[in-house]
Amino acid sequence: MPDLITHFASAYFVSRTSRFARYRIPFYLGVLLPDLTTRPIYIIFPPASRVVYSMHTPIFVYLFCLLIAEFFDKSIRAYVRIGLILGSTLHFGLDIFQKHLITSYYWLYPFSWVSTDIGFWWPDQFLKIVPLWIISILVCEVSINLIHKKKIHNNLP
Repeated sequence: MPDLITHFASAYFVSRTSRFARYRIPFYLGVLLPDLTTRPIYIIFPPASRVVYSMHTPIFVYLFCLLIAEFFDKSIRAYVRIGLILGSTLHFGLDIFQKHLITSYYWLYPFSWVSTDIGFWWPDQFLKIVPLWIISILVCEVSINLIHKKKIHNNLP
């Protein structure tokens, strides 16, 4: 799996359009959610790996997204659902391309315990570009803020 910074950076660059503004925060949470719900359990209690693998599946995470959305006000609940599910989908879209030594993710759980992946990269390969992600996000944010300030200063619509 790509690391959390890579997942977040991918979500950041996907969600930069103004049309995406109302979904942005739930989208960021959704892209991190599959790892936030499974990695702590796996790190603290490694023998639970089979249970953890079943939790890092679309059906579990999507149901969890629907549950989380219920804790929000009715007026924004639909946006939260959509953002969380879209973010989780991006997360799984990145994860399916990684290689595994023993077993991959169970994408069709609970209907199948067959693990599949496409296998383009190893999980640790992304750690080398984490500084690049961070710098790219900072440059993008500074540029957006400078452009926004210039528009306000020039009274442009």
